[in-house]
Amino acid sequence: MIQVVCFILCPIIFTVAGEFLLKYNVDGLSIGFDLQSLQIIFTTPGIMLGLTCVFSASILWIVGMSKFQLSFMYPFMSLNYILIIIGSEFLLKEDVQMNRYISIILILIGLIIISRSQHIKIKE
Repeated sequence: MIQVVCFILCPIIFTVAGEFLLKYNVDGLSIGFDLQSLQIIFTTPGIMLGLTCVFSASILWIVGMSKFQLSFMYPFMSLNYILIIIGSEFLLKEDVQMNRYISIILILIGLIIISRSQHIKIKE
């Protein structure tokens, strides 16, 4: 169970936190594909923190792939969608429609079924 938390849930939390940090810090900025935009990206602490969170999540996810079957791990990435939808409404004050909340219920049903399935640890 500890490995599931460390290598499946922690990467999800880091990814979502990183995405919100990135969104919060790029709102109002004019970012494009040019040298000035790169300078803004690499000199804005909040953007760098967001990128660090996403990168850290990637490293943890890679380690997790060495320990679990991908067919068990990957569906949990859908938690990203759930957390982003909820966070978008409450943190970013976006207008989230009811059909997105219905999709959250369907995702959760699928995750419950998958989490109860047998998963094989490849390595300890």
